Amino acid sequence: MRISKLSELAGLPVGTVKFYLRTGLLHPGRATSATQAQYNDSHVERLKLIRALLEVGRLPLADIQRVFDAMDLPTQDPAKSVALVQQAISPEVDHVEDEDLTRARTLVDDLGWSIAQDSPHLPPLAQALHALDNVGQSATRERLKVYAEAASHVARNDVDVISDADDVDKPVVAAISSAIYESLFAALHRLAVENQTARRGSRIPGPRVSIPQA
Repeated sequence: MRISKLSELAGLPVGTVKFYLRTGLLHPGRATSATQAQYNDSHVERLKLIRALLEVGRLPLADIQRVFDAMDLPTQDPAKSVALVQQAISPEVDHVEDEDLTRARTLVDDLGWSIAQDSPHLPPLAQALHALDNVGQSATRERLKVYAEAASHVARNDVDVISDADDVDKPVVAAISSAIYESLFAALHRLAVENQTARRGSRIPGPRVSIPQA
């Protein structure tokens, strides 16, 4: 298919498709002349994934590029590709205090989880714990346990789905689980809070409104 058809199927402007081609986010098509190329379903799928990671997963383009680099890395070890994808999606933390990192490690150790000492997912946890302390809402052991149990339940399902996927699809499924399903989980969490609030007789939120500026 030509780029105009590719643009239509992906639901993106031609200019955006060309930008992704220039930056390497989208792999090149099959050249048919100096200025023309043909594209296939793999390009449509990649563009739809870019859009989902950008709009729903809220990943910046640089992180999406790292995800794709991990997905496209030639390896005979699907588990390694999945780990690299998950690492690429994990938010980078500029700085975290040693005591906060130690606290995060202690937390996961107390949960009995098998986590690498240098896991890229520990700094974001440490940062969140520090932020809660900073605003006077330190997480209690009981509340952390509730969140950990929910996360563990979801993680078991994610790992099952990834394991059941074909080896070639595992990195893509991992990217979708780590970015898009996390956004879905966050939305469900907020809706669950609204539901619990309503069940207890409190007013539920209405449509979002604009607040006039003073």
